[in-house]
Amino acid sequence: MTTLPWTIHTGVHPIERLRELTGPGVSSVVDGGANKGRTVDRFLALYPSATVYAFEPMPRLARKLAKRLADDPRVVVRPVALGSAPSVLRLNILESATCSSLLPPTGIRDKHADKPMGVAQTVDVDVVRLDAELTRAPDVFKLDLQGFELEALKGAGELLQGMRAVLCEVSFTPMYRGQPLGAEVIGWMESRGFRMEGLFAPWLGKAGEVVSADALFTRG
Repeated sequence: MTTLPWTIHTGVHPIERLRELTGPGVSSVVDGGANKGRTVDRFLALYPSATVYAFEPMPRLARKLAKRLADDPRVVVRPVALGSAPSVLRLNILESATCSSLLPPTGIRDKHADKPMGVAQTVDVDVVRLDAELTRAPDVFKLDLQGFELEALKGAGELLQGMRAVLCEVSFTPMYRGQPLGAEVIGWMESRGFRMEGLFAPWLGKAGEVVSADALFTRG
């Protein structure tokens, strides 16, 4: 495994560690890149009294998620993307839809060489800032945006200072064109008063290098 200047956790799921760090008293969670809702379900089980704001720009997945959770008042589904500025951007929907991104795919094809990774279609989606969507900071902010994580963090604005924990996917090899790499994202968070607990669930390349992982941050 590649040596990185951060602790790498291979046997602990980041959400399990998240509960240890925050305790049960979490009232709101933002799930950026909610996809099919598996992480939404985990958050609801982990924090049964919390409101979960699920952001999913892919129209088909957002509709399915909203339909499945329509009777759960704890969930608010927003069919938009998170970013640093309000706009309309083109979403690249890949054949393996979970890897779809607002950025053009590059190294993601090598990471998932066993899966179809062509661009199946593109669709224009609304992009919003988190601080335009919420008036109070969520306790927990989770981001899995296929290379667009730093843009969404920037869009949190002053809300970032009120967050207790941020769980953010980072890549150490470019997966999408124009994607900031892990060191830049981690440095940006640390410069704003967060401490990284470590990297969780690392994805290793053929030579044992860390290709991507989930970075867990708490207020320093």
